[in-house]
Amino acid sequence: MITLCLAVNGIAQSGKIKTYTSEDWDYWEVDYAGNSGKVKTYTSEDWDYWEYTYGGVSGKIKTYSSEDWDYWELDGGNIKIRTYSSNDWDYWEITGSGTSLKMRTYSSEDWDYWEYSGDASGKIKTYSSEDWDYWEISGNLSSLTPQKQMAVMFVAIFTSSIHIRGINK
Repeated sequence: MITLCLAVNGIAQSGKIKTYTSEDWDYWEVDYAGNSGKVKTYTSEDWDYWEYTYGGVSGKIKTYSSEDWDYWELDGGNIKIRTYSSNDWDYWEITGSGTSLKMRTYSSEDWDYWEYSGDASGKIKTYSSEDWDYWEISGNLSSLTPQKQMAVMFVAIFTSSIHIRGINK
């Protein structure tokens, strides 16, 4: 019985992340492994503060300090989302609540393909090259809590939002 449970947790699943409407980078819909929800900026164009509902939970994702987009806290700091080094938005670390994950772009500055590893592994990529408003998720995120899954998905959401607006320059 224990072997069977471990095998089920390792099965790769898939899902999607998409903007509510094309060109609306403030509001996203998420669907992964039977969980669905949304993530959106608290107020339009305020990139420092996001709210989410996903997998039966609601929460907040905020910068540690205003406009410091290298360091985010999910749900009051229980989960931290940080760039590996300042302004290096193609390599992120997600830690807290017993979690250790790394997220990297497939190649530097190629933000339409992400790989995550650590407590879960898989990839998030745009449906078609540089189609920033529709993403596919694959891997084994289902072994993580909904909050930790949201942290992984948020990296792709945030970086595509600022990239498409040219804010990351």
